[in-house]
Amino acid sequence: MNKIILILTALEVERLAIEQHLETFMPVAHPITGTDYTKGSYRCNGEALEVIVARTDQTNVNAAIETERAIAHFNPEYVFFAGVAGGLKDVKVGDIVIGRDVYGYERGKAEGNIFKPRPQFGASTYSLERLAGQYAKSEAWKQITGKLLNPEFAPVISTYTGTIASGEKVDASIDSDLHQFLKQNASHALAIEMEGLGFLEVCRMRPMVKTLLLRGISDLVDDKGQMDSKGSQPYASTTVAAFLFGLLEQLEFSDTATQRTREQKLVEVMCKLYPGGLRDNQIWIAAGRNLSLVNLGQSGKGQWVEAIRTLKLGGGGNITTDSLVRAVAEEYGDNKDVKELL
Repeated sequence: MNKIILILTALEVERLAIEQHLETFMPVAHPITGTDYTKGSYRCNGEALEVIVARTDQTNVNAAIETERAIAHFNPEYVFFAGVAGGLKDVKVGDIVIGRDVYGYERGKAEGNIFKPRPQFGASTYSLERLAGQYAKSEAWKQITGKLLNPEFAPVISTYTGTIASGEKVDASIDSDLHQFLKQNASHALAIEMEGLGFLEVCRMRPMVKTLLLRGISDLVDDKGQMDSKGSQPYASTTVAAFLFGLLEQLEFSDTATQRTREQKLVEVMCKLYPGGLRDNQIWIAAGRNLSLVNLGQSGKGQWVEAIRTLKLGGGGNITTDSLVRAVAEEYGDNKDVKELL
């Protein structure tokens, strides 16, 4: 089968950083819309991968439109969104954030002067996020970081896995209302950007397409103008592109990968369709109730991993793997990945 990788970026500087890793590439156009893509090749473990690079432009709306269009046209097995972001906590310029999930902060209800958030969530593919975390600790990545270091920004490049805040606003001051809102409502978020939610929302409807959100930190919000003038965006784009192409060396494709169990597939489907966890759209209650079986204080992904492990061991009480899949099918009966689980 064709080994197709789709990589999306928001900015041209990010796309140029990706193209630097391709052996050959040329422009191609969507046959209907005329959307421009870069089609290239990358030799990985002795095999040539076909790499499609698409630029979405900024905002979650644009990211969702272009992600849907590119996935439908190219039918990739792996889809990545790679680009820059502002750092909110723990990180420094040049660091990499593996987006385990996103917190969409825009949605909510305004009552007088009070805004009550109703956040949206999105999640990267669990197995791919874990693989990226392992690669981040590898000797191969350490060797690459040694060549990327720029004392203008930081003495080391660190990699973190966690939550990314995503909305339609640029956070350019720690004194802004937006920044204070995020500190209060998304204090766990490592970075902030404008495309990840739209990207992962589209990928949610294709649970078995492996997807991952990657960000390179280009500023720490309050120093955005200063860092931009020093070239932090090209630098962060370079670091995240290097991480991505190193990660490609670790991938397995469907014609060579070990066949996954039903439970492994179910974890992927549930993490994508219900990224908020067991309470998301009341799916666990619909499958048979008893929320006490799982620690609800962890992330949505953590809840699903623990819950499906519990079901596999027969500890689900009234809930079984079959009852859970049937409950999902009532809502997503036309989804091909859900049909396969049935």
